[in-house]
Amino acid sequence: ENLDLCNCRKIPLEAWKKLGDAKCPNLKEVKLYGCFHENGAGAAEALQAVASAGPSLTKLDLCGCGQIPAEAWKKLGEAQWPNLQVVDFTACFQENGAGAAEALQAVASAGPSLTKL
Repeated sequence: ENLDLCNCRKIPLEAWKKLGDAKCPNLKEVKLYGCFHENGAGAAEALQAVASAGPSLTKLDLCGCGQIPAEAWKKLGEAQWPNLQVVDFTACFQENGAGAAEALQAVASAGPSLTKL
């Protein structure tokens, strides 16, 4: 139900690819704080898995992931998270705003359940 990989900055792309193929319909909390602070390799795969969480997702922490490329953020474009309560994108768009529209579109699907952004 929970995926916590906070500050796991050295996960190789091949490992992220395995996560990208996963379907995670029961995922409630995702904490990837700092995983993509140094580079964005594997971000598309990670965000694909996050997008697949669907209505079960309640918390998403991507704080400090400023190296996620715009193409990776697009993986969230179709996400539907009606039960999302907490989102942390701190420093994700500090240097570059590319991909912010897709990230915020996914967050907007939360509606009234969102308590912290």
